[in-house]
Amino acid sequence: MVDGYDKYQFYMGQKREKDKGGDDGSIAKSEMERGDGGTDGHFKNWIKAVRAHDKTILNGPVETAHLASGLAHLGNIAYRLGRVLTFDPQSEKFINDPDADKLLTRNYRAPYVVPENV
Repeated sequence: MVDGYDKYQFYMGQKREKDKGGDDGSIAKSEMERGDGGTDGHFKNWIKAVRAHDKTILNGPVETAHLASGLAHLGNIAYRLGRVLTFDPQSEKFINDPDADKLLTRNYRAPYVVPENV
């Protein structure tokens, strides 16, 4: 398990028992306390920025998170389809692969539908 940028924990064996981990207890590079450096800290930071209507207080730009998570999603799509895919970052679609394009979104149920143009 990776928690933020500075901590990790290994779980070993069939029982997934806690093993080696890393956390030196100091302040993370983001200057947040270690306990706030993981997912919880990022959520707190994001909510604080939304409430303040101030994106300058975010730990990182939203676009960076979009690109980082998007790369993982593209890898998962290629894995699920079992083939190499070519992605066009401008259109955010796969080149000549409608089956892969279908996996870029999901089928939403009304009224929780994401419009075609957001």
